[in-house]
Amino acid sequence: MAFSDITGKVKSTRPALPQIYAYTTPEIRRHDGWTKIGYTEQDVNVRIVQQTHTADVIAKLEWHGNATYEDTGEVFHDTDFHTYLRHLGINDQPGTEWFEINPPNAKGRFHEFRENHGILDGLGASDYELRAEQEAAISKTLDYFQLHEQGEFLWNAKPRFGKTLATYDLCKRLPTPGKDGKAKRILVVTNRPAIANSWYDDYVKFVGTDSGWRFISSVDALAGKPYCISHDEYLHLAGKGKLPNSIEFISLQDLKGSIEFGGHYDKLKYVAEYEYDLLVIDEAHEGVDTYKTDMAFDHIKRRNTLHLSGTPFKAIANDKFPENAIYNWTYADEQQAKRDWNDPELRNPYENLPKLNMFTYQMSDIIENEVAKGMQIDGEQTEYAFDL
Repeated sequence: MAFSDITGKVKSTRPALPQIYAYTTPEIRRHDGWTKIGYTEQDVNVRIVQQTHTADVIAKLEWHGNATYEDTGEVFHDTDFHTYLRHLGINDQPGTEWFEINPPNAKGRFHEFRENHGILDGLGASDYELRAEQEAAISKTLDYFQLHEQGEFLWNAKPRFGKTLATYDLCKRLPTPGKDGKAKRILVVTNRPAIANSWYDDYVKFVGTDSGWRFISSVDALAGKPYCISHDEYLHLAGKGKLPNSIEFISLQDLKGSIEFGGHYDKLKYVAEYEYDLLVIDEAHEGVDTYKTDMAFDHIKRRNTLHLSGTPFKAIANDKFPENAIYNWTYADEQQAKRDWNDPELRNPYENLPKLNMFTYQMSDIIENEVAKGMQIDGEQTEYAFDL
């Protein structure tokens, strides 16, 4: 038997707990600096022999430990630990369980994982400077919220305004009751889950875990992100009495699918139970103004609401927002800011924007007739939202 480092007396008894184990293959040069990390409910030695003896490979057991979290005793699998290692930037050989990490370091990471459940901490935020229009939007919104209980405010701002960064800055300044006066829970809802990446990226860059807020989401676009906690992980922390402040991102589809919000699925119950300091409705013009959506939002308890949109034609046309509850930033405003910049000491933040020529056109009778028909959203006939 070539399995000289492990053989001797091979135990056949089943361990009391599932194990994570790590071994190396000293004879194989291309495995230098790499460690195999697996999971077994058998005796560790028996499992390694099963994997290597027919290939006549000498394997060295480096370490093994209980595949359970330190505080709860809940069992996890090697795939959970593998994901944690990848989040730490450790390379792996795709389709295998080999990682480019030496055994002592792998063991240290394993003990970390058993304690932190794979949730990374210690992410600081980068410095940033708001542009004048972002500062104006935030200041106007804060003033409005101060004077209007459960106020709703609209940022009618063109693309490249920087809505996510400005929203995060608003959250940092949002006055709330409590000892530290800091917002505890922020909820972002959108009809376009793909934009989750931009919210997450700006969280990593400009907010970070050191802020005390954790980014919570289970949308597919954020699967595997190192500083994103799933809803289940969030509730797990809550169950241990370690409920963190949160910036939570959910899709409108998931929200409306919940029994708590008029749907048929048993999920997101806690969203209906918690009170949020701020509800952010992103891309507010896209399929949001429907009866089912309004009903869903009515079940969210919150102190204030911020609507983000670049084309909120229907909301404005219906007088949903008074004039003092809207901040506008248009293409024309941006071009004027670029043209009128006159501070020679500072870089013009608009200088890289292209020159914009704006044209109007007359829609044909055919298009007008199509628009007049409206469209179906969630089984309801609504006015057609014309979008170039």
